[in-house]
Amino acid sequence: MSMTTEAFERIRDAIVSGGLEFGEPLSETQIANALGMSKAPVRAAFIALRDKGLVVVVPQSGTYVFSPTAEDVLTMSRFRALLEDEALRESMRRNPGRVLARLETAIAAMARALKRSDWDGYRRHDSAFHAAFLEECDNRYIERAYLLTSTALEALRVRLQGGEGGYRVRSFREHEAIAAHLAAGDIDAAAELLRDHILVINDWVRSHPLPGDRISRKDKPEDRDYAAMFSARRA
Repeated sequence: MSMTTEAFERIRDAIVSGGLEFGEPLSETQIANALGMSKAPVRAAFIALRDKGLVVVVPQSGTYVFSPTAEDVLTMSRFRALLEDEALRESMRRNPGRVLARLETAIAAMARALKRSDWDGYRRHDSAFHAAFLEECDNRYIERAYLLTSTALEALRVRLQGGEGGYRVRSFREHEAIAAHLAAGDIDAAAELLRDHILVINDWVRSHPLPGDRISRKDKPEDRDYAAMFSARRA
């Protein structure tokens, strides 16, 4: 793995997991020191993260974690719902056996992670559940389009899952129900539940200020303990 790839993955994971807040200013120098590398790969990672919509580079100001508006979330989630609806239907038409096997594996892994309160693991297996539709629909254009917003939405869903109201338990039961509908051959019921499952984030955003709303771009990252953050994620 190149240093740029490592920097990209480590910073991306910190954003998605909530270790780095929406709108937070990022220090190229301090992150490089925390990762034990020069600034060049971190700078290149910032560019790649910008292209994924995860950071914003402001000339004469600095680099910041992205901070979506409620309208951004609404637009991205609707886009994802449209793509996943089509991917679900096509994947079940083309590769139903593989899809159902992958969903069963993902659900079992999610159940184990939920029991252990392993939220990073739960997030990965949740993503694997949805990836089954995208990767088995045999349409690389749907998969590429999905990747435009998938990581940003994952970061938002992590914050939703960390809130009150037993969201993870509800989410897990919805995954089970989607798979059960598909196993029974009821594609329309599965697709309707999948759409509701994706769009629930819009209700959350309407009633909760986005974390980035509380962060000013005048803030400085000097007090951020990047070394502790990244060493903890390495452990």
